[in-house]
Amino acid sequence: MKRFLPILALGLSLASCSKNEASKPQAQKETPTVAPVVVAPVTEVPKTPEPKVVTEAAAPAAKPSEFAVTDPNAGLGDFGSPEPIERADLPQRGIVSFNMEDHKNSFAPMQHWEQYNLPFKAARSGRYNVRITYTLKSSTLGVQFKLGEDRFKKQLMGTGGAKSRVYLGETSIAQPGDQFMALYTPNGAGWNTFILHDVSLVPASEGEDVKAAEDGSVNLLAKDATTWSQNMRYESKEEKNCLGFWTELEDFAEWEFTVDKPGKYKVTVHQGCGAGGGSEVAVLLGEQQLKFTVQDTGGFQKWAPVSVGEVEIKKGGTYRLAVKPQTKNGSAIMDVQKVVLVPVS
Repeated sequence: MKRFLPILALGLSLASCSKNEASKPQAQKETPTVAPVVVAPVTEVPKTPEPKVVTEAAAPAAKPSEFAVTDPNAGLGDFGSPEPIERADLPQRGIVSFNMEDHKNSFAPMQHWEQYNLPFKAARSGRYNVRITYTLKSSTLGVQFKLGEDRFKKQLMGTGGAKSRVYLGETSIAQPGDQFMALYTPNGAGWNTFILHDVSLVPASEGEDVKAAEDGSVNLLAKDATTWSQNMRYESKEEKNCLGFWTELEDFAEWEFTVDKPGKYKVTVHQGCGAGGGSEVAVLLGEQQLKFTVQDTGGFQKWAPVSVGEVEIKKGGTYRLAVKPQTKNGSAIMDVQKVVLVPVS
């Protein structure tokens, strides 16, 4: 799950112990025996030499724990939990969500476990992060998720009566159509100590982390895009290998990539269209926006490189680039094979 800087969900439980010593009973006072006073002759008492003060060497500094926090600016939310921090500007397009208040009939208590059954119809194929929102009154609870051939488990932490949102793992929908997913919990937890508020499938990247090549160029391939969409999707067939089914104006693609060096980059979109072209499309990088008009290439998998302008990256780091249609001309906007950024010398 990479979109989420590691990023982007378990709470840290801190415990302390203290040990109080039992107070010792005081010894009973005895009455001293008074002896007769004997006056002895006064003699000079020899002086006792003053003891030498021995200065102990300072103890060697303890080796820091491997779990020690070395960043003075780190807060409690910055360590101790593997949960990614969900991005504040998370798009909502393409998220498949189930509000469990509206799906209480999905709850099925069994003899030894309980499950939440969620059949649904997927409009498109794609990869998703599984996210749940829940309340847990006990300290921990183990849950298991199933969708198709994917299975994974998660240990949930108690929420103290508040709602918490966590990601369980990544799953894939291979084909559009009827799907079935389920969440399993121990017996006796549902709607008692454990309240499930929401189950969501959040679009995830289809590929790997994208990094600049040795020459500084960045190749944003279709397979590495996150498709925030209702219909547009990655088509993996060898003769396609592109973002296709781009029939909805609101659907868009997004790539996350890392560059080491700042500078200006020339942006080229490799697109295909066999429906006349003419749709207006924007390429966005932060506040920077470039626009181009889709060209009719004689076929949706006949690619033409379209130079759309230059963007500036002021320092090395990780960035997101999005391709968002602005207008739709015809039945489909375009197919996209890749977007390429090349440093401007």
